[in-house]
Amino acid sequence: MEFISGPGRMGSDTYRIYDAGATEVAILKFGPGSVMKGYLPKPSSECDVVVWETNSAALLIENSTIVYIDGDTPEPKNPELSDHASVLVDGPFETVSPEIIGLTLSVAGLSNFNPVRPGWKLWLESGGTPVFGRGVASLLEAIRDSGSILAASRVTGIQYRRVWTLISNTEQKLGVKLIHRSRGGSGGGGSSLTPVATMLLKRYHFLEEAMADAAKRLEEEY
Repeated sequence: MEFISGPGRMGSDTYRIYDAGATEVAILKFGPGSVMKGYLPKPSSECDVVVWETNSAALLIENSTIVYIDGDTPEPKNPELSDHASVLVDGPFETVSPEIIGLTLSVAGLSNFNPVRPGWKLWLESGGTPVFGRGVASLLEAIRDSGSILAASRVTGIQYRRVWTLISNTEQKLGVKLIHRSRGGSGGGGSSLTPVATMLLKRYHFLEEAMADAAKRLEEEY
């Protein structure tokens, strides 16, 4: 067995890997009749990840993450490796996306490359029916801060009639009023939140904060 280190000839796979930024690139050559007995040379320098472009030696590499790219060819090379692969990808290689590469690195233990992030859509339910979500919460906040539905319509960019429709539908689902309207007079009219609306906003924001904390812990630990 011969261990050859270096960038390789111009245009070769070895050269392209080296040119892409690999710390070290090496080729293992086996002479006629040579037998690999589970030994593979280790990299000479410390690094975060070692990439072996190999088929026959894949199962001999300790603590390995095997990536099997199914090129959908009539006679795939070493098809038995698919049974041991940590990541199975539909090929050819040219179609493999950066997201899949990030998932592969994440499986290998490099979580900073994980392209999958927590996401969610929250709402409050009543009787098993969604009644209060981000849209209504934003409208109520705008009404609370501006003091009127008309001003909230301008701030949010939602038509006045549409604001009323959303608020009215939510009130019908809940069976209670969310907005208290004061008629005009010397001080002018306006709108304010009822105690029920204020309570729902607090609960919704508490749920948002809890989900954000859970997502942060998930990313830190995994």
